[in-house]
Amino acid sequence: MECNPAHNQTLMTIETAEQWVDRSNHKDLEGLLGLTAPKIEIAGPRGAGFMNNADLEEWLERANLQLATLNRYAKDEWIVLEQHGTWLDEDGRIKGEAVVFTVMRIKDRQVHSLARYDGKEQAFQASGLSEEDRVG
Repeated sequence: MECNPAHNQTLMTIETAEQWVDRSNHKDLEGLLGLTAPKIEIAGPRGAGFMNNADLEEWLERANLQLATLNRYAKDEWIVLEQHGTWLDEDGRIKGEAVVFTVMRIKDRQVHSLARYDGKEQAFQASGLSEEDRVG
């Protein structure tokens, strides 16, 4: 049986991204740190920049976001997750909901960059992915 390194990389990317989202949803900081590069590039509606592990906990608490993945597009070290996002107040009440597109670049089972976009085309442009990269 032939081994396809690109296919294996894509599978590892999908697995790591799903684990990262799950740990983020559960506010499992220790688990999240294990899947995050020591210096991660973050981009979203509030701007872009690099974050170290110490900043990740504050970001996780401030975002207070639950994500449910609807579709996945992945190839090599890039993944776009089409997700239903629910932002919560400190008391757990919903303060907003939207479909968002999360782009991750994953190397060596660690997320090196994460960006959130409102539109699929923006996410595809940032990642180099397309509809053809949709995975089950």
